[in-house]
Amino acid sequence: MKPIAAAFFFLSTLCASRFVVIAGNGQGQGESEGSNTAAAAGEVNMKLLEQACQHSPRKDLCIESLEKDSNSKGADLIGLAYIAVRLAAAMAADVDEHMRSLLMHNATSLDPVIQQGLADCVEHYSDANDQLDDCTAAISASKFKDVEVWVNVAISDADFCDNSLKGQESVMVEKNKAFRLLCNNILSIIKVLPAEK
Repeated sequence: MKPIAAAFFFLSTLCASRFVVIAGNGQGQGESEGSNTAAAAGEVNMKLLEQACQHSPRKDLCIESLEKDSNSKGADLIGLAYIAVRLAAAMAADVDEHMRSLLMHNATSLDPVIQQGLADCVEHYSDANDQLDDCTAAISASKFKDVEVWVNVAISDADFCDNSLKGQESVMVEKNKAFRLLCNNILSIIKVLPAEK
């Protein structure tokens, strides 16, 4: 598995800072509704968060997750897209680590069916990580349709993980659900970005 959690943190910090408006620069200027403009440095633009999350199935959680991230201060829609990808990637890395830990520490006590299901999930989340990794480059290149495709593949990976553990009571169900919600946040932001040229 790629060490993407650290890479996404670095990239999102770098990219979000790219969209920060220097304090005092642009203050007092009107911001057109639905614009892709960043808020002043140190501020979270709540109107922009509302716009970014308007297509999310859980708009409240979308806004909350983006608002809590320190990089959202001064970020525009592209900056928020990077943050959303990083948050989903961090969750994917957490899920992957949790499954590997279960396999490692319970190798002899786990039912073989559950072992196989977890092994399948590790494989699917490794693929999901790769898809999210590709999303960062695609956002940089304004290839938003590619981002949409790759995020949907990552969501499918979580669905396959659920199916691999079907019928088993597992914390994975909630983790998969949380991962899908974070992926849907990315899709919500992509929908309000300017059309590709």
